[in-house]
This record gives sequence, C-alpha cells and structure tokens, in this order.
Amino acid sequence: MDIIGLTGGTGSGKSVVSLELKKRDSFIIDCDKIAHDIILKGEPAYNEIVEFFGDNIIDENGQIIRKKLGEIVFSDSEKLKFLNKCTHKHIGDEVKRQIEFAKNSNVYKRVIIDAPLLIEAGLTDICDKIWVVYCDESVRADRIVARDGISKDLALKRIASQKSWSEYKKYADVIIDNSSDLNSVIEQIDKILK
Repeated sequence: MDIIGLTGGTGSGKSVVSLELKKRDSFIIDCDKIAHDIILKGEPAYNEIVEFFGDNIIDENGQIIRKKLGEIVFSDSEKLKFLNKCTHKHIGDEVKRQIEFAKNSNVYKRVIIDAPLLIEAGLTDICDKIWVVYCDESVRADRIVARDGISKDLALKRIASQKSWSEYKKYADVIIDNSSDLNSVIEQIDKILK
C-alpha cells in the first residue's frame, strides 16, 4: 500500500485533492484535523501551549481560541516554531497510528497524508511519494480569507510563514496544479493514478 504525502501551501487546495482521492479508494489522514484535536483541553499539546502562551488565548470554557493563537504565531516566527515543535510529535504519532489502521483494514488502495507542514513535521520519511499542490499566491490568499474569515493581511502572513513554492518543488514527486477548475484537478489525478 502506497503512502502518499500531500502537501502545499495553505489555501492551495489540498482538501479538494484529498476529497477526489478519497473517492478513488484512498484513506485520508487529515493533519489539520489532528492538529485541531490535539490542542483541545485535555489533549496532548494543550498544557504546553497554554503554559507558553498564557491564559489570554483560552475562552471561558478553557479551550484554546485558535484564531487568537494564529494571530500571535503568524506574527512571530519564534512563537510559531515553538507551536510547531509542540504539536509535530503528537501529529506524527497519530499519523502513524492511522496508517496502521488503514493497512490493517485491507480496504484502501493507498494512504494520503494531507499535511500543510508535511516537510516541517518530518513526515516525508514515511511517504513513498510526495504530491505537492500548486496554486497562485493571490488565489490562495482569497481562499484563506473566505475559508477562515480573516483579513487578507493575516492570510498573506500565513502564506509568508510557510515554505516558498521553490522549496515545495524540491520535494515533489508529483505536482498538481490547482489554479484552474475542479475538472482540471480531476484529470490530473486520474492521469497520475493510471
């Protein structure tokens, strides 16, 4: 069973590619979801994050306010490094657990690790291939604004905090261009999987 790392900058359309791959008998590991889950109260990374960033990032129920945390880390590279260091180990552990689940199920043709920080989290070593989703930066920023309800300035800070396109390309075994429409993405996926 192939393990494919799917990555690309925020807003590039990895989720669209994942959804199409799911329709083609792929088991999808959503690292964004894992990252959200591990910072919930009582979960592995919660205490470290609250201890470092303080109570001003938690709501009245004690949950981390992700939008507030994002505003902090995407404006301070050192704080972003701390957050990534704190979460990547837990994300890696959960990814490995889900890979074993998929392998043991005998249902899927491949495992897709959908991870914006696949490279930074050190997950490339467990992948047979790396697929990188490309999309123009201005389109990505517009998608992030629409998806997350944030300002264009903050969206551009998020983009700037990640690897450049030239860095992503160095790791790519496959590049999917998501600058056009869904039909174009589907055609590319079907051609690659033949």
